[in-house]
Amino acid sequence: MSDPILADDAVISRLGPADESGLPDDVRALLADHHHENWIQVLSVNPDTARRFAAYFGSLFAAKGRQLPLAERELIAVVVSATNGCGLCEIHHTRALGDVLDDPARARRIALDHHLAGLSPRETALAHLAEKITRSPKVVEPADLQQLRTLGFSEPEILEAVETIAWFNHTNRIFISLGVLPDEKHFH
Repeated sequence: MSDPILADDAVISRLGPADESGLPDDVRALLADHHHENWIQVLSVNPDTARRFAAYFGSLFAAKGRQLPLAERELIAVVVSATNGCGLCEIHHTRALGDVLDDPARARRIALDHHLAGLSPRETALAHLAEKITRSPKVVEPADLQQLRTLGFSEPEILEAVETIAWFNHTNRIFISLGVLPDEKHFH
């Protein structure tokens, strides 16, 4: 039996999009705030899921008021998503990283292979930790965190890095499992 996401171009995931007319006003507002992108349409099938997800994402990726600069949080999102093979998150956050860096080509190089992207020592340490936690969190050692401290990371920054890495692993697993397709706009 073929996968339904390949059989019909109008299908955006293995779940159908929510019937917007039956959604609560606040969830319709979330859809509008996120430009009716496929990911929020799919999550809106369960309004509570859409609310939780959007609130956490909004908090974790606020432009200011966080421990790590937005560019470092986007770097983590790209490395985790590329490692997991989550095309939806990888393309979305590669574009976001390109915007925050004002260098879309560099962001694409990072997504293709961060080992060859000329990262700074600080970026390399974050990417290494993101890859390690994504592949096998049990092999993280005190030395991994000490390397971050040596590079000037504070304890709150280290915790936010781990939180961001873990959250993207969570997010990737949702979208990979549901087969959520990236929106067409990400390909132009």
